[in-house]
Amino acid sequence: MEKIYYNKLCRDKVPAIIAEKGFACEVRTIDHDEYKREIIRKVFEEASGVSNHVGRDGLLKELADLLITIDAVKAEYSISEEEIQHAVNKSIAEKGAYTDKLYLAWSSDTDYSSHDQGKGFDD
Repeated sequence: MEKIYYNKLCRDKVPAIIAEKGFACEVRTIDHDEYKREIIRKVFEEASGVSNHVGRDGLLKELADLLITIDAVKAEYSISEEEIQHAVNKSIAEKGAYTDKLYLAWSSDTDYSSHDQGKGFDD
């Protein structure tokens, strides 16, 4: 039997979906600390899925997956919708939104930081 190793957090119904197709898999329940790390990793995975979508339906599916993951992060870290909205409003006030559709080619500001690559998460 060929095995593909994923070593990642999966959604609750994935093992049953695999079994229904007649395949086998191995899953384990992870502890709280590992879950906190893995759910953050999952955000990056799902966000990259958004950038790899195909068509509008694909975009909707990937955005739904990302939002489900974000909801799980909010639940794990006890973050309310009000806290998110406050952080969104603060971020828009500080940096703006995307209304003007600006594309930053370069900057001589060596203090500017971007989060192109995930750097982890600390409480």
